[in-house]
Amino acid sequence: MKINIKKDGEGYLASVSGQPNLFAFGFSEQEAFVELQNVVEMMMDYHLEQVEVERKIRNQLQTEVYAV
Repeated sequence: MKINIKKDGEGYLASVSGQPNLFAFGFSEQEAFVELQNVVEMMMDYHLEQVEVERKIRNQLQTEVYAV
């Protein structure tokens, strides 16, 4: 996976190639990179929360008996 950092106005835009929703702005290249790390961490947390909700639903469906 490639990280791109390019000048954008008065700062820098960091992005992940092939991932249109993973990008961040910073006033320096380092700040943009750190902000991108934060975005990736936030997205990972979000997806892990979704997996946990789906796991709870699956477990509940497996333990309960439904009349069809």
